[in-house]
Amino acid sequence: MKAAIRAEFRLLWRGYVLPICLIVCALFAIANVVNQIAEVHSDYSLVQHTRADYAANGMDFAADLAKPAKIVIHGDEQTVTNLARFDYDNEASAIVALSPASSVTEALKYFGFIFFPALFFLLGLWMSTVQRRYHLEKIVIARKGTVTTVAARQIALLGAAVLTIATVIVVDLVCRAVATAVTSRQLPFGAYPPLSPEPADSPILQWALVLLVVLFFGGAGISVGAALGVFAIPAILFLIWDLVIPFLGPDDPRNWFVAMGHSVFDFTSGFQLAPADPLPLAIAVGGGVLGAAVLLALGYLCIRIRNPLAS
Repeated sequence: MKAAIRAEFRLLWRGYVLPICLIVCALFAIANVVNQIAEVHSDYSLVQHTRADYAANGMDFAADLAKPAKIVIHGDEQTVTNLARFDYDNEASAIVALSPASSVTEALKYFGFIFFPALFFLLGLWMSTVQRRYHLEKIVIARKGTVTTVAARQIALLGAAVLTIATVIVVDLVCRAVATAVTSRQLPFGAYPPLSPEPADSPILQWALVLLVVLFFGGAGISVGAALGVFAIPAILFLIWDLVIPFLGPDDPRNWFVAMGHSVFDFTSGFQLAPADPLPLAIAVGGGVLGAAVLLALGYLCIRIRNPLAS
């Protein structure tokens, strides 16, 4: 088994698939921090504009800071009745999100719902089809069997996920440290301490959700590749479904993960995740966990059905 896992991981690396993924993810991690810097500057400008409006109209900015912000939503319209506190809280949250201490959470919530589903589906699909494309899979299965072959791919995919996530977090952490040092010299960070307690993070649940994303979409890629044996068409169809087509209702698997994401991450600053269609959280969690288990198991079934060496 160890030799099979090493062979699958070596194929990912020497085929330049994994190195390219790491480089692309690192670039997007840098872009995410750059966007956060822009948000800090933008929110600071809004606070200064609101402060000037208060002064021009003889209103007490400091007094409104002591009151909570009131947000009233009517359909698609949002009305803020305490603009001073609202703009201040946005700037304070943006500064906190830019800090290195927020690196892990900000990286996971940015990548976990936009990039990781597509990335790990495509990685799993590639792993499950590349050997067949070069007429090598029969040899591999004859030597190691279908169970070992699929298990090695799934474990190698987990290894690739660990390396990808580690790369993203390290790059994000370094960038946030540099960005905080530079931006804090340009703007008075010390003048914007949070006035309300920051939402409590649930690191265990956040990591568990990211792992579920890897297992669900990576398992789907391996199973689809084992069943169809080709890369291009399933890859294109998946990208269209994942990135272009709107949610097909509350039971759409994408909606499950969005619902779970809103339950464990705070999206008030930085990356904004679209709201989920109304769905009980228990159904979203159950669907995600059960779906991942089924998709992982299908990999073993599909490879036995398609391959003429299967017994």
